[in-house]
Amino acid sequence: MRRFTLLTFILFAFAGAFAQNISVADFYLAENDLTARTHGTSEEDQNGNICALIKVKTTEKGTWTFDVGMLGVTKTEMQNAAHAAEIWVYVPFGVTWMSIQHEKLGELDHFRFPCSIDKGCTYVMKLTTGKVITIVEEEVRQQYLLFQLDPPNAILEVNDKLWSVEADGTAMQYVDFGTYKYRVRASDYSEEVGKVTVDDPNNTKIVPVKLKSNLAEVTLKVDADAEIWVNNQKKGVRTWTGKLGSGTYKIECKQDGHETTMASKEITTEMNGETITLPAPTPIYGSLMVESTPNLCQLYIDGKDYGTTPKSINNILVGQHEIRLTKDGYDEHKETVTIAKGERKQVKATLNKQEVQQPIATSISSSEEQTFTVDGVSFTMKFVEGGTFQMGATSEQGSEAGSDEKPVHSVTLNSYYMGETEVTQALWKAVMGSNPSYFKGDNLPVEKVSWNDCQEFIRKLNQKTGKNFRLPTEAEWEYAARGGKKSNGYKYAGSNSIGSVAVYEENSYNKGSNSPDYGTHRVKSKSPNELGLYDMSGNVWEWCQDWKGDYGSSSQTNPQGPSSGSNRVLRGGSWSSYARGCRVSYRSNIYSDNGSGNRGFRFVLPQ
Repeated sequence: MRRFTLLTFILFAFAGAFAQNISVADFYLAENDLTARTHGTSEEDQNGNICALIKVKTTEKGTWTFDVGMLGVTKTEMQNAAHAAEIWVYVPFGVTWMSIQHEKLGELDHFRFPCSIDKGCTYVMKLTTGKVITIVEEEVRQQYLLFQLDPPNAILEVNDKLWSVEADGTAMQYVDFGTYKYRVRASDYSEEVGKVTVDDPNNTKIVPVKLKSNLAEVTLKVDADAEIWVNNQKKGVRTWTGKLGSGTYKIECKQDGHETTMASKEITTEMNGETITLPAPTPIYGSLMVESTPNLCQLYIDGKDYGTTPKSINNILVGQHEIRLTKDGYDEHKETVTIAKGERKQVKATLNKQEVQQPIATSISSSEEQTFTVDGVSFTMKFVEGGTFQMGATSEQGSEAGSDEKPVHSVTLNSYYMGETEVTQALWKAVMGSNPSYFKGDNLPVEKVSWNDCQEFIRKLNQKTGKNFRLPTEAEWEYAARGGKKSNGYKYAGSNSIGSVAVYEENSYNKGSNSPDYGTHRVKSKSPNELGLYDMSGNVWEWCQDWKGDYGSSSQTNPQGPSSGSNRVLRGGSWSSYARGCRVSYRSNIYSDNGSGNRGFRFVLPQ
């Protein structure tokens, strides 16, 4: 900004009294000067509005006072400018005049501003004090210097002085014209050093700085159900993708019953995007011989069918194994054996004959459960005694309850069996022969399954078992999650403390993808609810049989939900959900062929 002013002022002095030795040579709005609204220099009036700033330029020292009437001057500050003294006077917007007084020069009374005084604007007032003053070609020689840093947590030094960086990665100061050296650095990034020249009075100087990462994103994989460890930290199972800095790393693959494999790998930034295949752990074997009385008992080892006894297994992994023997007319036999490397273990079991074949009871107590086995994979169904409960946004759900959880209404249900856990990947593979899950592991819940996928699974399961399993109704799900007749009125399934019963955002998703806790956790890793049901809050969302619909206020018996709709109900929350979504009354929904994301299920067996 340039302004040209030529002023000649003749001072008259009168004996015995002050003459008016103060006058205004120039007054104007400094359009490009943002000082009045800049954080750290701005002021507010008594009503909370940003003040206007008048920069009073004078060559006279001494005591100055300023008056703008009833609204009052908010604050004055003396600045040491490059060329002359400068007084900053903060005034409320809307003032129309100013009186100025100096201890020796007298008073300028009621100088009327030639323009309106607005909020947050900066004005320049140049004073003369009785001398012949010639002001020729005065030029603003300052401007804003702004840095945009990536990553935003980088450290910035300008001319060897540390600048404050905002959370969004910007740093700004109002500086004199000139050339400035800067240095930007951040952990895991290459440092950048440069220079920038500020010389444009009309435009902010913007300097973008994007640092180059010193990290390489690599994928480690092993063709086995093995854990991957990097520098003694567990990273994942079978595969892990993450960022590593340049250097040499100790990488191990660990698996029960196997010799751990170790490798030393040098990582460089040039390896970004590469996949490194690791050697699989080597199995360690022993032998097992199983005999039984009577012979020809069905033998299961760790849930897998090994045919009938007697049986000799020459290559069995070392470690603990559960042996189960069954035969019609005899009590089941279970025992755990430990096999060491090279050991030939012998097991002799005697099964007790059942004297009376008991039929399935028509009235079953609430303490009973049923266990089924499909292709060597066992699962347990917990008995849920029927009863009446209040469904929806009951008092313990508090203010977090949504409108679709209301009104609270009375529901009566018959007895049924509910899956002790969410359907595991092992059971899904036993029935379907494949595994759609993103997070792999036999004891992890199956996920990435749609409502339609669940129906096909249940159809095949019923063919294999001769039973009539199905998805729970929304009412059956909520009644079981609340603990049925044993309910203690908890907010979540089994507790008011979500961390003890649920895998959810706080203890999984927020850990980040490099954490071993990220993603689904094995079933039964948290405490069960009052009925012995696990993970009804968190881990994976669970499909229900119902279409999503609004609640009514009238009492209902064995409700089935709406007869039609567009979306199916999901309940319970997941490993990536807020605590609010893991409450026993929370309702979610999506269309029935959507199998993406973190969706799983459990099923019921009507009594």
